[in-house]
Amino acid sequence: KTAKAFSRMAKQLGLGVLAGISIGVGGLCYTALRAYVPGPGGIALASLSFSIGLLSVCAFRLSLYTGKIGLYLEKKPTFWGGADLLAMLIGNAGGAILLGYLVHLSSRGTDLAATAEAIASARALPFVEAPEFGDYLALCLRGAFCGLCVYLAVKCFAADRLGWKGTILLVFFVFLFVHCGFEHCIANFYYFAAANRWGADAAVDLLFVVLFNSLGTLPGIALWKIAEKSGIGESR
Repeated sequence: KTAKAFSRMAKQLGLGVLAGISIGVGGLCYTALRAYVPGPGGIALASLSFSIGLLSVCAFRLSLYTGKIGLYLEKKPTFWGGADLLAMLIGNAGGAILLGYLVHLSSRGTDLAATAEAIASARALPFVEAPEFGDYLALCLRGAFCGLCVYLAVKCFAADRLGWKGTILLVFFVFLFVHCGFEHCIANFYYFAAANRWGADAAVDLLFVVLFNSLGTLPGIALWKIAEKSGIGESR
C-alpha cells in the first residue's frame, strides 16, 4: 500500500511539473502581450491569453494544485491525499520556475524582460518596507478570489467536458481573475523566476497566495453544491 502511495506521488510530481510549465506558458503569453500590445485592449487580450495555461491542464488531465485542492476539500481529507497535493505543488512550482528561468535567460534587455520585472515587483513591492494591515488583507483577498475562480473554472469544464459551454466558462473565469489582478500562486512562481526577483517579500507573497488560493475554494464548493441541487453542476 505504501509503495503504491509513493508511486502515485511520483506520478503527481511529474504531472505537476507539466502543469506548472503549462501555467508558465499562460504567464508568458500574458507578459508578452502586455509588453508588445499597448493600451487597455492589450491588457484585455493578455488576460484572455492566460487561459491557455488552464485549458492545457484540463485538456491533458495534468495535476495543478489550485485545480485539485478544491476537489480534495470536497471529500474527507486523507493523509495520502494531502501528500499527493504536496507533491503536485512542488512539481507545479518546479515546472513554472524552470520555464520562468528559461524565459529570463533568453529575454535579457528586451521589453519582455522589463514587463516581467514590473509584474513581479508589483506582487512583492508591498512587503519591502513596513507593510500595513490593508496590504495583507488585499493580498489575502486577491488569493482567495483567484482560488474561487479556478475552482469554478475546473468544475465547469468537467461538468460539460464534451461541449463548448464548459470551455467558454473556463476561459471566462480565468480572464476574470487575471484581468482583476487576483493572484495565482503557480503563476507567481513563474513571474518571480522570469524576473529573477526573489527575496523575503516574494516568499511572503507566495506563502499567503498558496494559502488563500486554497481557502478560496471553500465558497466555491458551497456554490457548486447549490448548483448540483438545481441540476446545473451534474458531470457527464
